[in-house]
Amino acid sequence: MAKNTFRESPRVTQQQKKQRRKLKLATWLNDFIGLDRLFGEDNAWPIHHIDRILWVTTLLILYIGLNHNAERLVRRIQRTQIQVDELRSQYTVLQADLDKSGKQSEISKRVAALNLSDSQTPPHKIVVKSDEH
Repeated sequence: MAKNTFRESPRVTQQQKKQRRKLKLATWLNDFIGLDRLFGEDNAWPIHHIDRILWVTTLLILYIGLNHNAERLVRRIQRTQIQVDELRSQYTVLQADLDKSGKQSEISKRVAALNLSDSQTPPHKIVVKSDEH
C-alpha cells in the first residue's frame, strides 16, 4: 500500500511571474507587429520594455488631451465673461433710463403734448371719521 504524502508544487517566485507576464506581452506584440524586424534581432531592449513604453505613451496622450480640454474651457470662460460684461452694461443703461423717465419733470414733458399740466394747488386731504361710514 502506498503511503500518503503531500505533493510538492514547484514554487514560482514573484520575479519569475513578472518576467513571464512581460515576455508574454512582448512576445505577442513581437509576433503581431514584428518589432524584431523593426529594431533588429540583436536589439531586444524595446521589445522587453514595450509595456513601459506603451504606459508612458498612454500618459502622454492623456496629458495632451487634458491640456487641450483645459485651453478650450479657458477660451469659453473668457467668451462668457465678455458677454456678461456687455449684458451688465446694457442693464445699467436701461436702469438709468428707467429711473430718469420716472421723474416728475420727465412725465410732465411727455404729457404736455396731451394738453395736461401739473396742478398748481396742493392736494387736499380727505378725512373720514370712523362713525360716518
